[in-house]
Amino acid sequence: MDNSGAGNAGRGWAPIARYSLLGTAACAAVAGAAAAVVFADQTGDVFWRAVIGAGAVAALVAAPLLSIVASERRRFGALRSEVSRLSSVDALTSCLNGSVFASLIDAFRGVSSGARQQGALLVVDVDGFREINANFGHAWGDEVLKSVAGTIKSSVRAGDLVGRTGGKEFGVFLPGASRENAERVAERIRQSVSETVLEPGGRRLPLSVSVGAVLFEDQVEFDDLFRNADNRLAEAKSRGPNHIEFGELLADVGERRNLDA
Repeated sequence: MDNSGAGNAGRGWAPIARYSLLGTAACAAVAGAAAAVVFADQTGDVFWRAVIGAGAVAALVAAPLLSIVASERRRFGALRSEVSRLSSVDALTSCLNGSVFASLIDAFRGVSSGARQQGALLVVDVDGFREINANFGHAWGDEVLKSVAGTIKSSVRAGDLVGRTGGKEFGVFLPGASRENAERVAERIRQSVSETVLEPGGRRLPLSVSVGAVLFEDQVEFDDLFRNADNRLAEAKSRGPNHIEFGELLADVGERRNLDA
């Protein structure tokens, strides 16, 4: 039996219990100290009954209030984390949204500032998406986007980035990838999507994507990468659907080379 859920719940409530116990103890101590000052001229049982009674009353009042406060703090923290997560991903496909995707790529450059880098950026575009919406409806258009996003995410490594950069367009950042690695990932995406079977209402919905890719071997800006990958995508689409076009961006001299796949 999997007890991971119970373990997570226990860890979640532990801070609440700790906060409540420590807060209650502090309130009881303060109340007891105040009573000791007020009843300092009393002796024996009267003094101690006053001190202990004040502490007990304070504890009885503080404990439930502090538990509520701690619980609300925990709930607010969870909501804040969820809002942060949702603001960074696309609601439909659960890919990174475009701005976060771009920021993370630029952050990658910053971490490796001054060092030579290599990698690739792929731009994946769903072929005939307007016709899909027109022939099968927007609900099935959304299903196509979710299916393609799932295929892309299952085709990359854990450290790679996948973002939704447009209505029917996805970006894939492959840090450290060689040309061979990038070609393999692009072909895996292209082939897996073309083999996907969707049959709304018993009608076959053919799927394919076009891929524009840019390889780089030096530090480059995201805008330069994306613009060049988008140009390669346009070349791929000019050859018809279900094609891949590779290029190379040499940041040191601003030179580009087309590398046909």
